[in-house]
Amino acid sequence: MLKHCGLLFLSFIVSGCAITSNEQHKETINAIHKLKTNVVDLNGVLQKNDHSQQTQIHNMQKEIKKITSSISVLEKKKSPAPAPAPAPPPEPRVVYVEKEVFVHEEKGKPVLGEVEWLWVDSLGKNFKTRIDTGATTSSLNAANVQEFERDGKKWVRFQLLTDNLPLQQENEQERSKENIIEAPLTRWVKIRQASTDTLDRRAVVELRIRLGPFYEKTEFTLADRSYMEFPVLLGREFFRDIAIVDVSKSYIYPEYPGKQKITLKTEEPKNQITLKTE
Repeated sequence: MLKHCGLLFLSFIVSGCAITSNEQHKETINAIHKLKTNVVDLNGVLQKNDHSQQTQIHNMQKEIKKITSSISVLEKKKSPAPAPAPAPPPEPRVVYVEKEVFVHEEKGKPVLGEVEWLWVDSLGKNFKTRIDTGATTSSLNAANVQEFERDGKKWVRFQLLTDNLPLQQENEQERSKENIIEAPLTRWVKIRQASTDTLDRRAVVELRIRLGPFYEKTEFTLADRSYMEFPVLLGREFFRDIAIVDVSKSYIYPEYPGKQKITLKTEEPKNQITLKTE
């Protein structure tokens, strides 16, 4: 009896398990079918969207072609553009030239007269100058000599006088403010005049000058030359061994013109033109 009951109970459990397993299998299959259906539906939606996008792109391309065609038509119909304004004429070029100087020579050396025109670079002017074979150094008729410092170095400021009036007769308030020179101080020297035993302390400066074919730096002592005929005296230290002085001649060389401005009008500014004035 017990055996029969046990078998019945066992068969009931097995049959229950079988039923449960079948239901789970059916649910899995149903879930798979639903997933497949969702995938198919989603694919269909994507295809529809892609088709719609392709259609929009195609329509936009048509619109672009129409707009491009309209622009071409308008460009053909519009009035021609005005001709560009003529270019302004080129600015006149300024060329700096120097006067060509004929050099008088004797024994292979330039000849200087007893009196010549001397160009002082720092002032940009010509001054009547005595070429003195009896003087060793050169000198300037200087007034109001003032020593000062610039960048830690000693300089002097002075006025180069070109008149023949003595300094004590000059009216300081009416004195011309031109011919002011500032130059580095080379040194101070003491000079004894022939007419007195007193030593005269003078400043020495170096200036760049031009005389005929010479363009050099030379030293000048700053002195009172107001009683002299010429404001500048050029001594032997400048022309020794490089020039011959002919005291029978004067002004062999003309005044140096400085840098002349000659205006040239040329169509092609790249052209290089060299001129010399007579």
